[in-house]
Parts: sequence; structure tokens; C-alpha cells
Amino acid sequence: MKIWVAIIAFLGFSMGSIAQDNGAKVSIKNETYNMGKVSFGKPVEYWVEVTNISNENLKLEGVKAGCGCTTPDFVPNQIFKPGETVKIKINFNGSVIGKFTRFTDIFISGGIVKQTSFTGEGVQ
Repeated sequence: MKIWVAIIAFLGFSMGSIAQDNGAKVSIKNETYNMGKVSFGKPVEYWVEVTNISNENLKLEGVKAGCGCTTPDFVPNQIFKPGETVKIKINFNGSVIGKFTRFTDIFISGGIVKQTSFTGEGVQ
């Protein structure tokens, strides 16, 4: 009898922790971007485009850079309908010598979190 209680409890917990797919999906242009050679101290930028490929409206809840040398520029809480695209400008201050990789997290309604990255090489 105890074994059945344990099995039922395990199955109940397992089923409750399965993530549900609410159909909210996005496509990202420039999810990974290579800046090439960047002159030390010279700011550079590039654009990330997030397209709503779901059947429901989504909201760009926020964008967070992984370090202080990177600054995202975006419209907070921007709603984009199915098929629409929002643009995020990623600014990098160029304060690195040598190879680098930097990350930015994009937060979208429905619990969607996408990470983008850019690479390059700082030169003098």
C-alpha cells in the first residue's frame, strides 16, 4: 500500500512540474553577432530583431546586459502582435583588448527568456 501512495505522489508531482507550451514563440535575428575587430575605446552597436511567430500578442518586458560595458536600448513593455518585430539596439563601449564575448537577456511575456551574444576582438 505504501508503494502505491509513493508512486501516485511521484506521478502527481511530475505532472505538475511539466512546463506548458502556451504557443508564445519568437524568432531572433542576430541572436549571435560577430563585431569583428573593434578599436579600443570606440563604441559600437548592432541591432537584435525579435519577431513574434506565435498566435498571440507578446510584450517585451525587459532587456538586461550581462556587464556594464553593454547597454541595451529598447522600448519597455512594447507589445508586438503576431508577425510583428521589435528592435533592440545593443551598444558596446569597446573597453576590451583581445577577444571578447558578451551576453544580453531578453525577457518576453509568457515566461520567455532569450539570450543573445556578440563576440569580437578589441584592438589598439
